[in-house]
Amino acid sequence: MHHHLMPSAVVEVRPAAAGDWAAVAELVNFYIATTTVNFRTEPQTPQAWAEDWARGRDRHPWLVAVIDGEVAGIAYAGQWKARAAYDWCAEVTGYVADGRRGQRVGHALYRALLATLDAQGYRTVIGVIGLPNEPSARFHEAFGFQHTGTLRGVGYKQGRWCDIGFWQRAAATDAPPGEIRPFAAVWPQVRAALDGS
Repeated sequence: MHHHLMPSAVVEVRPAAAGDWAAVAELVNFYIATTTVNFRTEPQTPQAWAEDWARGRDRHPWLVAVIDGEVAGIAYAGQWKARAAYDWCAEVTGYVADGRRGQRVGHALYRALLATLDAQGYRTVIGVIGLPNEPSARFHEAFGFQHTGTLRGVGYKQGRWCDIGFWQRAAATDAPPGEIRPFAAVWPQVRAALDGS
């Protein structure tokens, strides 16, 4: 089959929902089992995903990409650190199903994720990448992230010591911080803007 001749898939991005977690767990467990891009060493259960989402979904976006009714990727944001001074800083994470790489799934997810974080009032967005991972580094840089530091040999997985790199998206403003708006309050406008662009 000539993949480059296939019509590009229609990628729909929507908020994650309770029925998504079995598919998401399977999708991410592939990376946990076979790579060092995720430092977990045990599979994540759908229940664990559901609990994290339930805790985080009001304050941070949790988005899935769907192709032909199947979950093809997930991207979400979370708290960088618990201390209050960090409230305007979010950490972002994304995964694309192994069979869906190269179909613009990650691109669609990050466009929506970053637009949502901006609309909510977050100032700084950080991506943490298990290294080496050149594709993820280039991907983040295409969205305006810059490499700001590396911690050497902090994780041990698959028989070797692994580094992690920090990528930071430049702040949109130096204005004093405002209230972070809930995800549900901004998503309708963000979705409409993305649909119209």
